[in-house]
Amino acid sequence: MKYLTILFIIIAQIKCYSLKKDSISKKTTKVEVISSFYGSVGSTHLPVNFFNKIYFGGFIDKSEKGNSYSIAKTQRSGFETDMNFGVNIFQENSELNGWYFSLQKKISAAGKYQQGLYDLIFRGNEDLNQQISIGNTNFHFRNHQLINFGKFYKNFSLGLVIGNILQEYNGSFGENDLIDFNSNYNWNVVVNPNISFIRNNNSAFKKNGNSLGLNFKIKDDFKSTDLEYELEIKNLGVMFLHSNIETINYDTSFTYSGLSFDQITNINNLSSEISTPFQPYTSSNRIISSTPFEVKFNVVKSINNLELFAGTFYRNNSQYLPNSYFGFNYRNKKKLNYGSNLSYGGYNKFQWGINTSYSTEKINAQIILQNCIGLIPSLGKSLGIVLNLNWKIK
Repeated sequence: MKYLTILFIIIAQIKCYSLKKDSISKKTTKVEVISSFYGSVGSTHLPVNFFNKIYFGGFIDKSEKGNSYSIAKTQRSGFETDMNFGVNIFQENSELNGWYFSLQKKISAAGKYQQGLYDLIFRGNEDLNQQISIGNTNFHFRNHQLINFGKFYKNFSLGLVIGNILQEYNGSFGENDLIDFNSNYNWNVVVNPNISFIRNNNSAFKKNGNSLGLNFKIKDDFKSTDLEYELEIKNLGVMFLHSNIETINYDTSFTYSGLSFDQITNINNLSSEISTPFQPYTSSNRIISSTPFEVKFNVVKSINNLELFAGTFYRNNSQYLPNSYFGFNYRNKKKLNYGSNLSYGGYNKFQWGINTSYSTEKINAQIILQNCIGLIPSLGKSLGIVLNLNWKIK
């Protein structure tokens, strides 16, 4: 709420300044309020119903646990939300050049793992009679607040991103880590996890981590062709975790063969025995790493009222499979336009999306639905929605 209040004050000051300038001369400064929301959930093997039950609660039946695959098959699952509110401030008598400022909130969580590890957790070890590798397992959870500001021109924009890191969890396992099942009651376990994280604190401004990044965008035509291209990089920079860093890092192997009757009946002692070796400890080391930056490249060809496009998208350090896509937008010379696209990648694989937009002189609204099949939660393995609303204030 405090960020919305700050943004409202900025818009009010800009409006007052614009009115004052108008009283002096005929020059005008235009302001455009920008807002967007993005939310998605996806998996390479789990239906949307599975995530509904995880979030809202309920019994997960056999059909909602996904299909069975080879235990060595690599799977991905994840969710993310992204909210952005800000303003574009156009230079006097220009609708192409100006400054932008926005406040952004990003939350994401994802994991990459082998099918065998998932089966062990959600189906048990009854049908597992071989070795499971967990060396390919890694995951993250993050919650960041970002301030974006910079300068934009007709075909180019450049700006900075300053971030407060509320939460940042990252984990991976050693290359040779495994669980070997000699029998249902005798497991050989070799693990070397490397997990680091910071939690949120009560301070409104001084957090346990910060980030600094660069925003860059260029849009132009290919020479001697009628193709347009767009290259955009978001938040390319560094994260600095500097306070209250907790880590779990050990190298161990052991054999698990069940629990004795005394251990089961003394549950308090058992809990202490199990949890003590795996407790995180506070590290004095500071961690510097790259931001979860994004790179997008897009090409567009216009044929009368039809716009064809194709491109690719990459996100760093997020267990996110590079995404490739192509599709079309149809402009029907009215205020309402629509389109569709096919894509491969992300936390899911194949997706079919649709979009529509409504534009007037002052308002531009857009809705994008990612993977229409996800509207049937028992069939679709991903579902996402993008909402954009821009409002020009004179």
